[in-house]
Amino acid sequence: MNRRELLKLAACSALMSAVPLQRAFAAKPGKLIAATPLGLPQVILARALEDPELKNLIPERELRDWKDPDQLRAWLARAEVMVTATPTNVAANLYNRGVPVVLMNVNVWGTLGMLGLEQKGPLAKMEDLAGRYVGVPWRGDMPDLVFRYLLGKAGLEVGRDVKVSYQSSPFETVQMYVAQRLDAAVLPEPMRTATRLQSMQFGQSPQELDLQQEWARLAGGEPLLPQAGVLCRRELLEQAPEQVAALQAAIGRAVDWVVRQPEDAARLGADRSPLSRQVYEGAIARTVLKMVNAQEARPALEDFFSALSELSSGFIGGKLPDADFYHV
Repeated sequence: MNRRELLKLAACSALMSAVPLQRAFAAKPGKLIAATPLGLPQVILARALEDPELKNLIPERELRDWKDPDQLRAWLARAEVMVTATPTNVAANLYNRGVPVVLMNVNVWGTLGMLGLEQKGPLAKMEDLAGRYVGVPWRGDMPDLVFRYLLGKAGLEVGRDVKVSYQSSPFETVQMYVAQRLDAAVLPEPMRTATRLQSMQFGQSPQELDLQQEWARLAGGEPLLPQAGVLCRRELLEQAPEQVAALQAAIGRAVDWVVRQPEDAARLGADRSPLSRQVYEGAIARTVLKMVNAQEARPALEDFFSALSELSSGFIGGKLPDADFYHV
């Protein structure tokens, strides 16, 4: 299935499947199928699904891993999963294209950064990228738009001041950077920490730049970006609000646990992925994690969405989501 087919499916999914999906869900109210990407959202949701209070309420739970935003969009549009950890822009895009989803919370507020080759000089601010060749994963998605927004704020222009190469996944970006085919790379955690550690094994000492700190410096405000959270399909909220409430509470406890016990959280992450415990420990230390319900996070989300929509209105599906998108 190509991107165009996925977008068409997302746009009409509510009309195509509203009645049968609700019947199917009502027939199995005791099972919850959730999904998550690799990384700290996976650790948070995996911990939440094993929360004793949630297990008592929902005996049967399944957690799937999604590989890229297109796979997630397809799963949600077909209601193959009812809950997922997701970048916030993907949630807004789905909602604006007619997929019946509700954003429950934002829990990741800082995960993007850059690594730069030591021999290319300091990388203390965006302006230092002038004249460099930068790798960026997922063209048009959040890492790309945050990077380009900050470049613009720093007075730099892609093509004129900075050469940019796009890769279809962070893994490709990592391979090119470690092979020194790039001067710098934009990476989310935990890939940034994994790449830093791998580079050090080859005798390199990467320069690091935190893009949340750069956002605060160049755009104003706090170094916090509402980058990822958890959403559910609306029929789950309407038919089993007690499950959504229990899951929301469990996610809050899971976020607190990751922050308070990073070593245990790192072990959980390593058990569920090919990345090591050391990688997860570094990723936790470099990521701002805090649980904020969607309604409280709305002002920050709207500021974030509005800024990045200056570069691409399709980033969130053409407009800011209305009030029904935000779970109270």
